[in-house]
Amino acid sequence: MLLEYKPYEPAFYHTDLADWGAALTVCRRLGERAEVLVDLGHHAKEVNIEYVVALLLDEGRLGGFHFNNRKYGDDDLIVGSVNPFELFLIYVELVEAEERSDTRIDYMIDQTHNIEPKIEAMILSVMNLQEAYAKALLVDRAALAEARHSGDVLGAHRLLLDAYATDVRPLCARVREDLGAADDPIAAFEESGYAEKVAQERGEGAGAGWS
Repeated sequence: MLLEYKPYEPAFYHTDLADWGAALTVCRRLGERAEVLVDLGHHAKEVNIEYVVALLLDEGRLGGFHFNNRKYGDDDLIVGSVNPFELFLIYVELVEAEERSDTRIDYMIDQTHNIEPKIEAMILSVMNLQEAYAKALLVDRAALAEARHSGDVLGAHRLLLDAYATDVRPLCARVREDLGAADDPIAAFEESGYAEKVAQERGEGAGAGWS
């Protein structure tokens, strides 16, 4: 069971689980198979989400994600569109957890697109997630551990910045090609004409239904 939380919403949300701590408490009461679901938009502004992720991982209670991004509140924006460094730091914690355990984490995208084309926006979200993951894999873990143990905060920060500043887009494009996918998924989708075809079919169907 994955338990989600939300700090504000009309009526019933707030009276149930207002934050990750409440969700964690309920999960502990429910039993070992109950875990916390982190929605990146369900936090007060300036909350250190990567810390929440790290703590839940240490407690063995991180069950999954609703990936999105926020500017003012629960905006459900394209993941990585507002604060890509935060997304990278979250993946730094996830990669470390992968290396030390076989913890299962379920990944989902929970977004709403009011201006952008919806399918293209979802494709971009997946690409942003791939790039954040790739950058997290580049972190020199041994050097980072040494910097942490010696109290070298600036050194640890620079190690993270080095990985974050690496342009992994060509690498991700190559991996997609090796897997049989398009190196530029958005361009491939637009060239396919799928959106126009479906829009026309649905438009014709809607017209036939009303006649």
